[in-house]
Amino acid sequence: MKLTKRSRSVLGITGIAIGAIIAAYGIQGFIVPSGLGGGGVGGIALLLFYTLKLPIGFMTFFLNIPLFVLGWREVNRKFVFKTIWGLAIFSLSLDLFKGVQAITNNDIFLGALYGGVISGISSSIVFHFGGSLGGTDIVSKVIQRKYGVPMGTSALAINGVIILISGAILGPEAALYTLVTMFVYGRVLDLIQSGVPLKSITIISDQSETLVDRIMYDLGRGATFLQGRGAYSKEPKNVIICVVSLTEIGRLKQAVREVDPKAFMIVQNAGEVFGTGFVSND
Repeated sequence: MKLTKRSRSVLGITGIAIGAIIAAYGIQGFIVPSGLGGGGVGGIALLLFYTLKLPIGFMTFFLNIPLFVLGWREVNRKFVFKTIWGLAIFSLSLDLFKGVQAITNNDIFLGALYGGVISGISSSIVFHFGGSLGGTDIVSKVIQRKYGVPMGTSALAINGVIILISGAILGPEAALYTLVTMFVYGRVLDLIQSGVPLKSITIISDQSETLVDRIMYDLGRGATFLQGRGAYSKEPKNVIICVVSLTEIGRLKQAVREVDPKAFMIVQNAGEVFGTGFVSND
């Protein structure tokens, strides 16, 4: 069912708000009780809270104001408006959740682990609906647009400087576990942004017609024929292109072995796949 433009707008605003609230809970529920730092503007706001007792939410919003200028110039204004909305909900929720402690045993490793996972999931939700929570998210979005670097990877690199500062203030142990948090955050973000791991399959076979029938019947997947020609034989050949999930790769290999043991098959990672049977283009 296709959504109307207004429905998409409402869904986007709601999704960004949900992601922002989850992110705030992850910080107040896991990061702060464990005494951990963070990256970017959020990391600076945490340091100001630990040292000067300034409210995390307010300082997060205040310190992001200069970055809105960058976002306004380098990224489309619709993204900036969504970022302001997400950041406002995020900052408000941060101060509302003050005192929340999800881990009562003060396990710093669990705080770092769960804090990173929740941050990655929440940021992915916000990114999915076209927004961000400010800070290095804006910078990462600009870097991704200009240079194609994954957001999680660039965020991890940028935040390294803030983590070093955190180490000087909070101590080496807190800095190391903060690094764990940022690494987990980056990996979770990249994983969710890339989607479920898929495999792109290229098959060259003299039994291409029979093999495609098996793929469609056994796996329920479509396939495409490309026209090729053998470099040695000079004879025309059908090149089969299809995409399958990790759970289907074993059945595909078995089908190829049974139909044409001499088939040439290439298996490659497919980061993202859009279209029928996978992620919708809508």
